[in-house]
Amino acid sequence: MPGAIDAMQQRAVMVEIEEMIQSMPDYGDVREVLRSLDFIPERDNADIAIWVQPDLKIFVLLRMNLGGGYACYKVAAYDDPGGRGGEFAGYIAR
Repeated sequence: MPGAIDAMQQRAVMVEIEEMIQSMPDYGDVREVLRSLDFIPERDNADIAIWVQPDLKIFVLLRMNLGGGYACYKVAAYDDPGGRGGEFAGYIAR
């Protein structure tokens, strides 16, 4: 049963992250929310940002626009530290 609870918590956080990203076009705001949810920046530069939440095994990948927003994102759950497998959700900003 604990595995089911962890999976439910993981999915709930993933949905929360997706909704938050879609409602915030400015990456600076997204960055602050990810930090508040204990995500760790693996890479955070002008082209791409990768944030990881190791306890829930979730990562967020954002491709940046020149103006400080993001062009698209992916929210993913992973099974192993290599990030192979898992469930993916994504969006392409217009």
